[in-house]
Amino acid sequence: MQHSHISTWRGAEKSASFAALECTLPDAIAPEPSKGTWLDEWLDLREPEGQALTSEVLALTAAFETRVRKRRQEAQICHQIIVRRILANGLRCHHFRRPSLVSYYRKADGYKDSPPWLSGEAMSRTVDLLVAAGLLDGTRGQRRGFASTYSITDRLCEIAIACGVTDNSFSTLRLPLKRLVRLREGNYETPEVAFPQTAETIRWAALVRAYNAFLAQQDISLPLTADEKAKWVRHWNNDKKEGAVLLCQPELFQTDLYRQFANGSFGAGGRLYGGWWINTPKALRRKIAINGQATVELDFSGCAIRMLYHERGLDYRDDPYQLGAIVAYEAEAGLPPSHFREGVKAMTQALINDRDGKRPDLIRLPDGLSFYPRFKRSEVRRMIEEKHAPIVDAFGTGAGLRLQRIDSDLALAIITKLMRQKVVALPIHDSFLVGEQDEVTTHSTMNEVYRDKLGFAPLINRIYPGPLI
Repeated sequence: MQHSHISTWRGAEKSASFAALECTLPDAIAPEPSKGTWLDEWLDLREPEGQALTSEVLALTAAFETRVRKRRQEAQICHQIIVRRILANGLRCHHFRRPSLVSYYRKADGYKDSPPWLSGEAMSRTVDLLVAAGLLDGTRGQRRGFASTYSITDRLCEIAIACGVTDNSFSTLRLPLKRLVRLREGNYETPEVAFPQTAETIRWAALVRAYNAFLAQQDISLPLTADEKAKWVRHWNNDKKEGAVLLCQPELFQTDLYRQFANGSFGAGGRLYGGWWINTPKALRRKIAINGQATVELDFSGCAIRMLYHERGLDYRDDPYQLGAIVAYEAEAGLPPSHFREGVKAMTQALINDRDGKRPDLIRLPDGLSFYPRFKRSEVRRMIEEKHAPIVDAFGTGAGLRLQRIDSDLALAIITKLMRQKVVALPIHDSFLVGEQDEVTTHSTMNEVYRDKLGFAPLINRIYPGPLI
């Protein structure tokens, strides 16, 4: 039933005035106020502030309840959970995101295969209650494509501060087995696809769940200065499409991993996502500490292109992204060695991933690099194809996602073997962040797993600092 307070809802995003919770978004344009961050049912608040805030809000909203009969115990537990999740999501968006809106479903069938406390009816009823109590502002989606949203009010900000909530008060619950393996229709921005569980998907989920439980026992930290936070925000937001939700400070609380496949196939993709360190800019990753220890990052050098050689029984020990003519030009022009390497790498990866003939040589190069005026992109592409003549027929076949399936198998096997040795390895696709004391063990394990899978020794690179090892 709709309540009479509905006229108090406000569509415009509120500006919080409380210094402890203020969030500044540098160099960003606010997206449409109708867009927000979808409610994350696994987001929670740490204790004791989570329980303190939830209890305070439940007491405040009691006077606005329209129920005649008291809730049964099970229903009351569900009510407490949904209130807490609504608060956690609202505060998360207030602290970290712009616009600070949470999107949610009001339709009865809006949440399928969800826990008992979550439904469209329960969301609409509870959000309405919190709006009536002056703790949320909200707006309803009026037409297709526009979700209903809510944001927290100044009053809720004051209550949260009094209960000890800060930007360090967020955590995530352990993801259930059904969320640890995901399948997308196309790329990673397309809708998820339902699939029947098999012995293989169940095994993957069990391995990821065990590793998430292991990570939950570790202290993974990243001390950042204000300037470093601002750089991270710019790094994250620069690649976002117009109208997307933007970060206003880094989120360092999500640690649960999940395995995600693409193109509706378990033969495509499969990499591990979810951990906050995966999206950390390279320049800042070296500051991550594991259980108080400094870290190193080891990666499979030239992983995708080297795998193409190894699949054909060909060993390849060269740097796949060094082109003779470009190296000579760097020296001639007084440029630092490998100045163009990242540009060549980006173009090579585009050639491997392309399958539609969309001129992969015209992709945007990293960090504003340009081969012009010395080389045309078509010339660079030709040099890459000549350098890799033994595998050039794999270019343009869309091999990238198939190769990701292989490197994701490697990653899952590596972190699992290291876990059994009590070694914490934070996976970043084909690289691993480990404590300095575990470098030798990790290097040995990476070598062993790769050899078992592809029959050749990989080239392993210590990203910071040091040469290939």
